[in-house]
Amino acid sequence: MGPIYLGVDGGGTKTLAVLVQDGVVLGQGLAGPSNHEAEGGLSQAVEAIQVAIYGALAQSSVTPDAISQAVLGLAGADFPEDFQLLTDGLQPLFGQVPFKVVNDAEVALAGGARSGTGIVVICGTGTNVWGLAHDGRSGHVGGNGYEFGDWGGGIDLARAVLHHAFRSHEQRGPKTQLELAVLEALGFADYAHLAHALRFRMEPYRFLALAPLCFRIADAGDVVAQKILTDMGHALGQSAVGCAKILNVTQEPVEIVMAGSVWLGSAPQLVDAFLDTLKQSLPLADAHFPDLSPVAGAALLAAAMAGEDPLQLREAFRSVRVMQDSGD
Repeated sequence: MGPIYLGVDGGGTKTLAVLVQDGVVLGQGLAGPSNHEAEGGLSQAVEAIQVAIYGALAQSSVTPDAISQAVLGLAGADFPEDFQLLTDGLQPLFGQVPFKVVNDAEVALAGGARSGTGIVVICGTGTNVWGLAHDGRSGHVGGNGYEFGDWGGGIDLARAVLHHAFRSHEQRGPKTQLELAVLEALGFADYAHLAHALRFRMEPYRFLALAPLCFRIADAGDVVAQKILTDMGHALGQSAVGCAKILNVTQEPVEIVMAGSVWLGSAPQLVDAFLDTLKQSLPLADAHFPDLSPVAGAALLAAAMAGEDPLQLREAFRSVRVMQDSGD
């Protein structure tokens, strides 16, 4: 029997783990969020990763020390200090098992691009853009929030919905169906109670429920909701173009992978605006949804680190159902 590889994809919503050997998925595990920058910090992130890994181990007859190589793609792994913190925090969990922490965008591209190279644009809880050229050069755009130039993902989308709903209610902006829909979705009688809850007592990220709401209202023809999605699509497209410029591949065939749950919204404006932006600046781009999930990409990277051809393992992954991505 061949070596056993572990892949982990940890994001702001959930954490997935997969064990694979000889192209066969031995087990999969699921846990809560593992972004160390979130409220629970490093300890909560490590705990979620452990739960996901042991969930995968429980589905198989594998013991932890039998793992040959592990790769963990983690949201919040952005700066050298993050990698050091996460590696040190995870070391007791892995013991003698070799493991590597990478940014979650790297595993999303490894799984999502059919060739294993290109640019991935994650639009999940947050947004992140990472690219890998055929010659091994890499480029990273954003991933740290609005202040760092990002605009996209569920948090930004939900905030935009709240912004325009309040403006509609207070007659500071155009009327929108979002005004009433926000109250219904969050369970408030009026905007006075909603404002008080947002300021003092609403649990963190409860308002993320407003992200799918935006798609539903846009699909019903609301101009304000449609514009939010269109503007976000253009912004994400500009991030992809920026990464392509960093890699100097604007005039080359390049895979653009749209990874993350927000891309799957019911209204077309987000994707349409994104593709329109790409068409103008990346005429040879091949934009598509992921070939494989990020957690599969993490396992592919683990196999590549051990000297295996990841393209062969990619074919094996296509024949089985591996858990879907976490987004960011």
